Amino acid sequence: MIPNIKLYGASGCHKTKYYQLILDEIGLPYEFLDVEQNDSHAEELRDLYENRKLNFPTITIGKKKLRNPYKEELIKWINKLIPSRLSIAHDIENKRFILDINEEVAKVEYTLRDDKMYLVHSEVPYNLRGQGIGKVLVEKTFEKLSEEGYHAIAVCSYVRAVAKRSEKWSAIIGH
Repeated sequence: MIPNIKLYGASGCHKTKYYQLILDEIGLPYEFLDVEQNDSHAEELRDLYENRKLNFPTITIGKKKLRNPYKEELIKWINKLIPSRLSIAHDIENKRFILDINEEVAKVEYTLRDDKMYLVHSEVPYNLRGQGIGKVLVEKTFEKLSEEGYHAIAVCSYVRAVAKRSEKWSAIIGH
């Protein structure tokens, strides 16, 4: 699920245009709210700040508020708050599937035995837990397994729970 993204700014503001270009390049849907042309947009922006100033450009991603962020900071927050847009990698050497979220690694580890892949452990870094990243990690692992032609056995209880929630995975994930 993609949280609501809003860009509070002004049409004539070069920084606002800069953020529009970044968001357009990333390809996420967002709402542009011109605070100079629309009083209700200006009031909505004032409500975000204790000092009630028109601090623009401001970007909100769900409940996260970013005031004039560097591009790297904006992308870091997008990756953290919208992990579904990230790609998963199959680290064959270390027998794991990894989702790199701003250089923090969420992973599903496996073992191979008798030509079968056993998904034995899933882990999300502590400070990223409770945001739905685990589910995204496991589903992306299943997608990668499917792409690569693997069938696997879910040993990890969380991996097994995600697999059971959808018939989509029953062809490639055994319990």
